[in-house]
Amino acid sequence: MKVSLWFYLGALVIYFLSFISGFSIGLYVLFGAILLLLFGLAISFKLLRKGMKTSSLIGISIAICVVSYVVWNPLIHNVDDYYIFYPFTFFV
Repeated sequence: MKVSLWFYLGALVIYFLSFISGFSIGLYVLFGAILLLLFGLAISFKLLRKGMKTSSLIGISIAICVVSYVVWNPLIHNVDDYYIFYPFTFFV
């Protein structure tokens, strides 16, 4: 549980840094937030755990990276920046 919490906190920090870094390069930094979020979810659902074979660990990690890209690419191309960073609109 503690490991997945660190992944969630890391995703939140990178999401904040993505907003701070601006709306051009910030969208590329957003990929890291999505990636950490999905790794945290994989640990929470026990898809990644201690004692796994190296080949299955690498396979699941590659699958998480591919899913992150599949989520991130349409997100930055089809969704407006205002809605991607919607929680921060209350502070502006």
